[in-house]
Amino acid sequence: MEERTRTGSIISLIGALVGIVGVFAAFTLSYQPMMNAKLAAGRPDEALIIQYAIPFLSDVGITSGVLWAVAAYGFFREQSWAWTVAVIANVMSLLAGFFSMIPAVIEGLFPTFIVVFGPSLVTYFLLLTYVRQVDGRIITVSLLSGMAYVTAFMNGVASTDKIILHGDPLMIALQRINWIAAAAWGVFTVGLLTRKRWVRPLGVGAALMTLTAGVPLAAVSTISEGRFSMFSPAPMLGLLLLVLLLAPAGSRTVTSWLNSKGTVEAASA
Repeated sequence: MEERTRTGSIISLIGALVGIVGVFAAFTLSYQPMMNAKLAAGRPDEALIIQYAIPFLSDVGITSGVLWAVAAYGFFREQSWAWTVAVIANVMSLLAGFFSMIPAVIEGLFPTFIVVFGPSLVTYFLLLTYVRQVDGRIITVSLLSGMAYVTAFMNGVASTDKIILHGDPLMIALQRINWIAAAAWGVFTVGLLTRKRWVRPLGVGAALMTLTAGVPLAAVSTISEGRFSMFSPAPMLGLLLLVLLLAPAGSRTVTSWLNSKGTVEAASA
């Protein structure tokens, strides 16, 4: 199937608008209200996290908008790299949009960053099903790795809160490992969709890193709180992806995808 470059350029321009204007507007409208709500709720620890995490994610979102603009130029000029740049921009914008909604939702505020996350989710499926057609099974794997990417990042942030409150050595030891795992899953997702041969060992490593960082946190949190721990989704997803990558059926699916080349890829090889 030939790449729909005109549609790709339109989608990328929308992504650029959302990433630059949308993120800036959402940050301006929601940052201080989220800070005030956390302080009013008696959670200065969470206000401190918002103080640093949301600006960082705003930077990620605005950077994604710039990359979207670069992708739009590439699509307009019918360059083979445009789709890859668009996928990178999309993966970045999904993290920025989703995580930035959470503090607002917890405090009963309107999740302003939905104006970033909603369009980013739509453009993700359009890139993978219309601009280029990606195998549906690979899209499913990419969604799972994308969720692992977000939840591992969340575990790192949640560990930071525990460190502020209690200075727990376990949290200190595993905090940054979660962020390394999150970065690995982000790169894995892009590499999988763009057919990079190195994604299999990267995925196995990311899964093991997620389990290493997430299982102790989930176990300790579940035992101490006596309920399902929000540290659990990341290692659960890591285990599922590890099984998918190593099981014969999943391994054949990924190998077939990595070894095959569609019309667009063959033309640019």
